[in-house]
Amino acid sequence: MDYVHRIYGNDVAGWWYGELPKGCKLCMKGAKVVVFITGLCGIDCFYCPLSMDRRKMGAFYADEEKVHRVEDILEEISFVQAEGISITGGEPFQRYDLVVAVIEMVKSTMGMKFHIHLYTSGLGATKSSIKYLDRIGLDEIRFHIVNDSIWKLVEYAVKNTSMDVGIEIPALPNDWEGLWRIVIKAESLGVKFVNINELEVSETNVNNILLRGFRLSRDGRTVYGSSIVATDIVKKALEQKLKTIYTFLSCYI
Repeated sequence: MDYVHRIYGNDVAGWWYGELPKGCKLCMKGAKVVVFITGLCGIDCFYCPLSMDRRKMGAFYADEEKVHRVEDILEEISFVQAEGISITGGEPFQRYDLVVAVIEMVKSTMGMKFHIHLYTSGLGATKSSIKYLDRIGLDEIRFHIVNDSIWKLVEYAVKNTSMDVGIEIPALPNDWEGLWRIVIKAESLGVKFVNINELEVSETNVNNILLRGFRLSRDGRTVYGSSIVATDIVKKALEQKLKTIYTFLSCYI
């Protein structure tokens, strides 16, 4: 199809080639509720932009509304007329019980066609836990590659589940080669898409970012050079005619 042979987008939404994953399409439409499942993580990425309130074990939100019962998520879905939800954290697998409860409740109420994607670093995930999420209806799983051990989970999900499997990683301005290695590895495993996100600056990560020698963009909201590296990777992937869909999205990580 001819859409594979050109780059789409703009400086607001981001840039991509190929067909965007459904989770991204719904986010761009404003048709997704973001379910923040827990502040527990365990990775401690220096660029994590989460507020201190969201770093707590019991942090549970549907968009910006605090959730006290999983059923409260349905109210937010109805209010925004959502067509799907995304599950994030923290690390969702640190509250696997809650993830399962949310997916089962949403799918049983909204129907199996209601789209759900989940973002994970893989910490606490197992092959059996991933397989079970596929069984109860998780449509899309996105892995943040924090170390090489995560690739085993990625490969398992690609080969043994019906989910769309993707990679979602930040664009560090000084790590073009590291990003490209991830791109090539994802391609070799048959991953469906790779999202490369611009680094967000917040009050909780700005000191760590500056201490590592990075500069802030003119508006102070992102890291200077992050978008340049990301778009360069997308262009390189297109030039090499890689089959996996590569995107630079200006949704922050």
